[in-house]
Amino acid sequence: MLTGLLLAGTIAAAQIPMTLQEAVDFAGDHNASVLTARAQMEQAGAMLARDRAAGLPQVNGVAQNTMNRQSTNNAGSLAQFGLAPLPNFSQNEAELAGTQTLFNLQTALTANQARRDYDSAVENYRLVREQTLVDVHTSFYTYVQDVQLVALAQFDLQYEQTLLQIADANYKTGRVAGIDRLKAQVQVTSSEETLSSAQADAEDARENLAQLIGTGEAQQFDVPPAIPAPVQPAIDEPALNQIALVKRPEVAMAQDSLASAILANGLVDAPNRPTVTLQSGWGNLVTTTISPFQQQENIMLCGTIMCGPTHFYTISLNSQWTLPLLDWGTNHAAHGGARANIDAQSSALDAARRQALIDVDQAVRRLRVDEQNLSLATQNADVARQAAQIAVVQYRVGMASQVDVTTAEQTYLQAAKQLLDAQVGYVLGIDKLKLATGTLVD
Repeated sequence: MLTGLLLAGTIAAAQIPMTLQEAVDFAGDHNASVLTARAQMEQAGAMLARDRAAGLPQVNGVAQNTMNRQSTNNAGSLAQFGLAPLPNFSQNEAELAGTQTLFNLQTALTANQARRDYDSAVENYRLVREQTLVDVHTSFYTYVQDVQLVALAQFDLQYEQTLLQIADANYKTGRVAGIDRLKAQVQVTSSEETLSSAQADAEDARENLAQLIGTGEAQQFDVPPAIPAPVQPAIDEPALNQIALVKRPEVAMAQDSLASAILANGLVDAPNRPTVTLQSGWGNLVTTTISPFQQQENIMLCGTIMCGPTHFYTISLNSQWTLPLLDWGTNHAAHGGARANIDAQSSALDAARRQALIDVDQAVRRLRVDEQNLSLATQNADVARQAAQIAVVQYRVGMASQVDVTTAEQTYLQAAKQLLDAQVGYVLGIDKLKLATGTLVD
């Protein structure tokens, strides 16, 4: 019963169309790549918390109980002093212990390296979110475009059916030969095939979009009646370059990798530096089993079996410095490898900065071309549609041939498809410009 209700709820939810923004939000919580990047960020945060805590004061509560039973003739090393252990021994200890690392270069560098790793994981999470958003937009508008192509194929089928009717009428009146009827019938059949393919493509695109955002394949989407044309942002390429160098996740990740490589070079010598640790404790220690002689002595001194305070405290300052007098070149080799990694990461940072500038330049150029193509494609589609409509009228009165109207229709279909490509290209061009500057996701 419960399974049936859950299934019914899932089906009902899938029947509610998602808007583009809802699909983006859903992908942010369910897309596999986003979830993986988020998990990596959380794991890096946990490592940072662990490594940072190693250099902070540690306070622990300690409770310990010792119970021992043995024979009296098992004196062991106490026999040389003429002492015999108690057959029964019990001791309880409760302590509040604290430790503070005053200086440990390895701990400090490891914590800094963990912070760089966490920063890099955060930037990688933002990068994956940006790429996923572009992927969702691309998939959504591919679906919208395929739906528009279905409508275009339906229009083409109606157009060809109209031509077939005109061809039949003209044939009956003797205006055209019978072959025109056959050609018109072929065009109708071809349009039906195109419509079936377009419908299948649209359904495939819908399922691909649902899979991308992490929902069921039955999920429906709210398709706008026309592909929107967002307002082009102000383009100041030098300013966009500066924004990209600051905002691009790839540049930030390269900077973190370089900083981590520099810290790794410092970690080579860190074990050979002094360490200073402060330890302290305060607690209570009670021995519940004592020798009869001690019991008599305590009674004489204190009037009770247990005599004297049971609480205690400890304070210790420990320092250590280990110098490797002979390491067989291991430190030298480690420094060589670390410096080579620094050079590689420095080169990677320069490459990331250059790539950011290239991406901005290409995105700006492509967006300008997309805007121009959109304007030209809009004008061309309007003219081609009018030409196709005029050709039908001319064919009806015998002023145009069947080839003329078919050519006009194919020209319009081609112009309409180019317009769809230009509309999608312009919308995605703005996304790609924001992606190039690192401002697509906050």
